[in-house]
Amino acid sequence: MRSIESGQLILFLQQLNLLLEAGVALERSFRSIGRDANSKIFAAFATKVAEELEKGSTLPEILDHEERFFNTFDKTLIKSCWRTGRLSEGFSQLCDHHKKRLDLSEQMKGVFIYPCILTISAFASFIILFTVVVPRFEVMAIQNKVELSGISNLVFYLSGFLTQHGLALGISILIISLLLLSPLGIHLRQRLLLGMPVLGLIIKSSEVGKWCRGLALLLRHDIPIQEALYLSADLYSFNEMKKLGRVLAAQVEQGGNLTTAMAETGLFPDAAIQLSRTGGETGQYDIMLDKAADFLSADNSRKVKSLMSFVEPAVILFAGTVIALIIFALISVTMSLNVSFM
Repeated sequence: MRSIESGQLILFLQQLNLLLEAGVALERSFRSIGRDANSKIFAAFATKVAEELEKGSTLPEILDHEERFFNTFDKTLIKSCWRTGRLSEGFSQLCDHHKKRLDLSEQMKGVFIYPCILTISAFASFIILFTVVVPRFEVMAIQNKVELSGISNLVFYLSGFLTQHGLALGISILIISLLLLSPLGIHLRQRLLLGMPVLGLIIKSSEVGKWCRGLALLLRHDIPIQEALYLSADLYSFNEMKKLGRVLAAQVEQGGNLTTAMAETGLFPDAAIQLSRTGGETGQYDIMLDKAADFLSADNSRKVKSLMSFVEPAVILFAGTVIALIIFALISVTMSLNVSFM
């Protein structure tokens, strides 16, 4: 689900919770949201649910046929709340769950967006300089038989290479980008991200935090732990981590200890394992897993700040160095031209 739709879903859940807390009947709550919702998609969905409820269908039955907005995790939680009569509380906690997921997603995007903007801007500047500005100075230098410095020769060589092979390079980059969208490309991209020294640890920690928070929420609503573990495994965004999550669920289903299974996956930091062990000893898995998610979130925020404090200056320094070399090469040619005209 896109971030825009996620934001609309959060608002939808928040409005539904407020109406139910105020004592408004479920079908009237959906009908009201259907009339007032800013999003046409959610307005149509709420109206449809209200109509089905008035016909006598239950909310879990209606959501069984809904695939766009609610995943299996959401549906299972809502069904449990429906059975226990804690629907308002369930929508409130589901809203909080999606808020934290969206915040985490936005935080991770923030790690990439600004450095990517800087990098793209720098490469755009390089391409303009190498393909438009530098060739003109090269022509003047050749016409006037100017003796070139080593840096000038390097800059003119790179300019010639980009001018001659730029189209082929562009097509190659496009093909590689399309290949990265294929199943094999996605698998390779995910493995590359998870294997990166610092960024990989941040991503793993974020994904584990999602798992801990999701599992805690399901256990709080009395979902059997075996079912909750399989549902939580699907919260991972990376296929390799999903597989490990399902292996963990299978081990617990066969009678294994949750904390031991967590340690064997190699995904969980020691703090999360220790908190899980305490949860198992005290019978408070949901509370301790929530604490583990909070711990990972705080640790991730610190790591992201540290990474950004290194990446941003590094990109700026690299771009500045390349542009400085180009300027130095062009100034060298200009000075040589001035000497030849004297």
